[in-house]
Amino acid sequence: MEAKLRKAISAVLTVVLLLALSGCCEEHSSDNGKHLRLSPIYGSAIFGAIVGGIVGHQSDDGAEGAAVGAAIFGVGALLGEIDRVNKEDECEHEDDSEDDEEVVFHIRNDNGSETAVVLKKKGSTYIGPKGEQYGRLPAAEHLRQKYGS
Repeated sequence: MEAKLRKAISAVLTVVLLLALSGCCEEHSSDNGKHLRLSPIYGSAIFGAIVGGIVGHQSDDGAEGAAVGAAIFGVGALLGEIDRVNKEDECEHEDDSEDDEEVVFHIRNDNGSETAVVLKKKGSTYIGPKGEQYGRLPAAEHLRQKYGS
């Protein structure tokens, strides 16, 4: 029975190793790396299986040692990947707030004075001083009619 268990574990570890080395779990350029990369998890599980197998062999139970080592190292790598994805999401949200910028128009009034009109850009929308929204940057003449005197 123990021989069958060892063969089964060896077969599973061999398949996992082949999958990891074949690159089937590498990230694809279409999703910009915003997913769990499985290859580091597989690599850690294989390393854990090797270490666990060596330690387990010393206590005459290599198969259980390999399974426990693979599980511990694999879960550790999985948690690391989850943290990486969460940090990338946080950084992406921080970058969104840096998108805010201001555009200042100096409108010449009929009496020769100037009025400064500040538009705030949020994403692709420009927001005027009175809360009006523009899908693109408005023309100075349009702002002059609205804010000039």
